[in-house]
Amino acid sequence: MVKYLLTLVVACVVALPQVVGQTFEFRYQGQSLPDGATVTIAAEEDEWGFGEMCCYSNPSSDPDNGLILKVLSGSGVQGNATLTIDEKTFDVARLLWCMGGNCMQIGNNTTINKSFIDNNGICQVQFDAEDITTEGHLLATLTATIGSESHVVKIKFTNGEQAAVPGDVNGDGKVTSVDITSLYNWLLNSDDSSIVNGDQDGDGKITAVDVTVVYNIMLDD
Repeated sequence: MVKYLLTLVVACVVALPQVVGQTFEFRYQGQSLPDGATVTIAAEEDEWGFGEMCCYSNPSSDPDNGLILKVLSGSGVQGNATLTIDEKTFDVARLLWCMGGNCMQIGNNTTINKSFIDNNGICQVQFDAEDITTEGHLLATLTATIGSESHVVKIKFTNGEQAAVPGDVNGDGKVTSVDITSLYNWLLNSDDSSIVNGDQDGDGKITAVDVTVVYNIMLDD
């Protein structure tokens, strides 16, 4: 009987599902980013005078405080990344994307693939823009894959554009019940006609949580 119970316990342990831990993540300002989160960064000039869109140095001189891919265990890991340009509204003479190796010129491409390798567990994400001549922004989606694991971060670079007012969904510069109505119209009818900044919590999607964020901002005011 004891032998039978022991065999049963061993069988149950073997049958338990194996939990695979996350092996890497995107971070910004030292904080872990949930999948699909958006980081917004103002373009700035670097020491050589380029109009640099600084994932690398923004928001401080410490490059590891910018947008990075962090390997959670080990180093020297190789992966693949895909950059998709969702929208570009400024004019720029040359635009480069750098990540864990050689920089690649974006040009008129909307999707670019490249391999990368981390340096001591960190892979910095950087864009260089030479001669941005107009105001506007760049929206990009970056997907990184190591083995069978993938993570996504959305990047918005602005040049001369005013930062969005927290809670201002329809872009009129203020937070009112109209912003909540805009979110409800999206949630109920997928109506995005009045939505400029619907993702209020930065998770990369519009949900009921965003309604709560706007509502709390209204209460605080």
